[in-house]
Amino acid sequence: MIASSQDNPINVLNADSLTIARQEYQYNYTHIPPLAMVDTIPPGEDFTNSWYFLLAQQVRGIFVNTLITNRGNRGSESIRDDVRLFILEVLLKGAIPFQTNIIVKVLQIVPQILAQGISRDFRELDDLLFSILKDSGITILRDSLQKVIEILYEGQPKGRATSLKDYEKLFPVLGVPSIATTFQEDEVFAYMRVAGYNPVMIQRVSSPGDRFPVTEEHYQAVMGTDDSLATAGEEGRLYLTDYRLLEGAIGGTYPYYQKYLYAPLALFALPKGSDPNRQLCPVAIQCGQTPGSDYPIITPNSGKYAWLFAKTVVQIADGNVHEPVTHLARTHLFVGAFVLATHRQLRRTHPLSILLRPHFEGTLAINDAAQQALIAPGGGVDRLLAATIDNSRVLAVYGLQSYSFNNAILPKQFKQRGVDDPNVLPVYPYRDDALLVWDAIHQWVSSYLNLYYATDEDVKKDVALQAWVAEARSYDGGRISDFGENGAIETREYLADAITLIIFTASAQHAAVNFPQVGLMGYGAAVPLAGYAPASFLTKEVSEEDYLKLLAPLDQAQRQYNLLALLSSVYYNKLGEYSQGYFTDPQVQPLLQEFQSNLKQVEATINQRNLKRPPYKYLLPSKIPQSINI
Repeated sequence: MIASSQDNPINVLNADSLTIARQEYQYNYTHIPPLAMVDTIPPGEDFTNSWYFLLAQQVRGIFVNTLITNRGNRGSESIRDDVRLFILEVLLKGAIPFQTNIIVKVLQIVPQILAQGISRDFRELDDLLFSILKDSGITILRDSLQKVIEILYEGQPKGRATSLKDYEKLFPVLGVPSIATTFQEDEVFAYMRVAGYNPVMIQRVSSPGDRFPVTEEHYQAVMGTDDSLATAGEEGRLYLTDYRLLEGAIGGTYPYYQKYLYAPLALFALPKGSDPNRQLCPVAIQCGQTPGSDYPIITPNSGKYAWLFAKTVVQIADGNVHEPVTHLARTHLFVGAFVLATHRQLRRTHPLSILLRPHFEGTLAINDAAQQALIAPGGGVDRLLAATIDNSRVLAVYGLQSYSFNNAILPKQFKQRGVDDPNVLPVYPYRDDALLVWDAIHQWVSSYLNLYYATDEDVKKDVALQAWVAEARSYDGGRISDFGENGAIETREYLADAITLIIFTASAQHAAVNFPQVGLMGYGAAVPLAGYAPASFLTKEVSEEDYLKLLAPLDQAQRQYNLLALLSSVYYNKLGEYSQGYFTDPQVQPLLQEFQSNLKQVEATINQRNLKRPPYKYLLPSKIPQSINI
């Protein structure tokens, strides 16, 4: 069936379309060597004006908050007046040049702001930021933007926090993130493992293991003498987060601080009983992989600040796995490889190409921006994460190369970690909501593909499909590990699973790991992205001062919020919403309507669940973009 579709009259007329695509969509293996990325952004792959305007609105909020934090209200009547004064300042300091026809739009807006002020809805500032951001590829505007940023950060708070109140002062306009009032609680620390920004690390274990010699005394001091470590292991109530992949990581020093990163182990347990709302309790933490005096086992009974210090070490490790591995490698770069293979091997008229392309919008552009700025030397990752930039890039490479496609199928992932059974681990919002979305996508994908592949034989005979698989797998192509059945796709069942994984990753999985950043990680004391004191503090009695030394200096905390807010506040396009008339095959329309109806039911189910648990909203379909574009 589908094999002959490549030879229909439309495809014959466009016989050279793949040749052109292969010239435009070239691989580059040196941006983040040796991962497959696009060499240069092809025509039509850049961001839309709508996307830029959404970004400008987010930048405006961050800009105004940062301006008031760093420069204060200088006696003016309103924040809008402070913005006008700042724009005048950057003009006087030459950050925005007066001459050049390249920035006509910018030079039209600036005098208007200075003369007439800014409206209550800040629309003029939005227009100004839109113009600068959209044309920031132009050298003169890119340089101007950098100069404006430098002036903005003049006068920013610096040095160590003397109390947690110092971090709250970084939010005079936006308001302090709610996590600031709860992050020290053990329940919140444990809940982040199953409903946080990196909810993929927890695994069930029968015992802590030789590397983590937790004793019965440690365990019962937390869980009670009517329970035991052995019993908890036998009953499936022991859970571990192990950050072994960070062992040996080299602490960075950019921009001017020595940073520390450890490879901790953290043990959690479920209380005995049958309560369906039982949640994990943190039992013990060891800040390194080798037990001994350098890494004593810390429990809630080790002292308030020793325990808080150890929990923060875990949060630092979690953030340093989340950003390069869970987030960058296993969503952005994973999907990026399929974007290239799809354009190079599947004509636009191929049904699989039609299905996939809306889920690729903006992905090559945002990935290219990441490699040019975010994960480049001197970029946001270098500044904020704990390891050296080379080490962080190595983690990203490991994250993708160790990610088996076939094991990444969502139900398999949960089973492998021993967290698939809600009767054993009852409260795991990420798992429960992700599976709802997965099933909705899987049903949509299966019914769509069944229109074009009546049998497994049709799948095998689709030459274009098999070429797509070969390219995504190959060393000269996408370099995706463990993709396919015997190097190909042989069944409709596998094809449906594979396409579901790609679409789920491009939409729901990215949403689950991207959008929690601003609310959970933006407050620097809750989830520091680097440690600024050695874990040797844990070999003595830990004071509040020792704990505060571990946390980010104030300028780093401010930059952390600003970057994460920028990365996790743009909601552009929505899962299940394709452009009007996008699918021209009339058979598709009732299937699409069913998919959209199923997503509404998923939304209702999650909203109902959130009435009985700490709200977990990241996988509400209304908050899941269609593609990775930020």
